[in-house]
Amino acid sequence: MSSQAAAERTYLSIQGWIEQNLRLQINAAKSGVGRVWERKFLGFRLSRLKRIAIAPESLERFKAKVREKWRSCQSLTMEQVVKQWQQFIRGWWQYYQLTEDRTPIAQQERWIRRHIRKFFWLRWHDAAGRKRKLRSLGLKGQLLKVAHSSKGAWHIAATGSLQTALSNAVLRRLGFLLPSDLAATHSR
Repeated sequence: MSSQAAAERTYLSIQGWIEQNLRLQINAAKSGVGRVWERKFLGFRLSRLKRIAIAPESLERFKAKVREKWRSCQSLTMEQVVKQWQQFIRGWWQYYQLTEDRTPIAQQERWIRRHIRKFFWLRWHDAAGRKRKLRSLGLKGQLLKVAHSSKGAWHIAATGSLQTALSNAVLRRLGFLLPSDLAATHSR
């Protein structure tokens, strides 16, 4: 008999005792047995190397929230968007800053910046507005051709032109912080 089957049998006997003697219902979706790196607890899990990491489910919820925050159809001013983003990312980071394995978080930062750039692109509406904004951000010459592109916003957000205009430094200066920015300020 495998250790997994033995653990499952023990779990079922404990579940029966709790339900019969304590008259409590156990939520099977939230409880179970398994290896420590397969289970999550309060949004965290332990990796195989016994390091605290963010649970994959928590990371998926974070990504859904990022998509929601960076929808371009919101009727908010830029100051409101910045304030809302800072409030969200600071709160999220306060909770997850004790993770030791930050690789999954760091891998998401490029994706988050792309969402932010896409947000700006869609907010600039048309070719004339986009060209004006790109010029005000310091783009010149051939790099301005992107303003007339018929490609989608997600594709444009990954182009060199938009990454030059809205570089990481520019985004930081505008107040669009990321977990790595918060980690750097916290470690000082």
